[in-house]
Amino acid sequence: MSDATQTQTLEQSLNKTDFGHVIYENRKAIFGLIIAILIGLMGFVLWKQSKKSQAHDLSAKVFEFRTKTWTGAKEGKVAIPELVKQFDALDKDVQSSPVMLPVVLEMGKFLMDKGALNEAESVLSKVNATHPVSSFFVSMQRAVILEKLGKIPEAVAVLESLAKNKEVLMAAKVNFELGRLNLLNGEKGKAQTQFEYVINTFPNDEQAKLAKLYMAKLN
Repeated sequence: MSDATQTQTLEQSLNKTDFGHVIYENRKAIFGLIIAILIGLMGFVLWKQSKKSQAHDLSAKVFEFRTKTWTGAKEGKVAIPELVKQFDALDKDVQSSPVMLPVVLEMGKFLMDKGALNEAESVLSKVNATHPVSSFFVSMQRAVILEKLGKIPEAVAVLESLAKNKEVLMAAKVNFELGRLNLLNGEKGKAQTQFEYVINTFPNDEQAKLAKLYMAKLN
């Protein structure tokens, strides 16, 4: 059967119904759409495979750092400057990956206990934690370290950034600490605003009781 005959037969078959006629008249656009959908599906599959590969690479790099450098530091075989240097050498996406977060928090505490506050701040400041839970723990630990370093304005800035997140974990705790740090920074008005917010918004929270004690001293 010739191509012309096949085309004529297809046209006759489709033209038997209104829907078929519409399909035939718009066949080029429809076929183009199908091809675009297939290309899109292929691209999505390849993207998912790439994501899995990237996640595997991240996990492998974190595992290598944890088992070699971090374990060595805890055992006293890797000096603190070398620990920080090795962490700095990691790619940013490795430093901030969810699988690295427990290691980073453990490192922060380890360095604080060793009195290496600047090194602890250096490590934590490089972590871009976007999830509300990870952001809370990293920011709270940073605020403690910055306060110990006497960098109160910087500690306030860290907690202010954390408090802006509507999904912030333990909001009462975050805002109470903001009030306390503002008070240490000589900002009594800002401190009072934070304490009042905690008392009015979280009246049954333990932080509200502490805020009332600070308010009593302010008054």
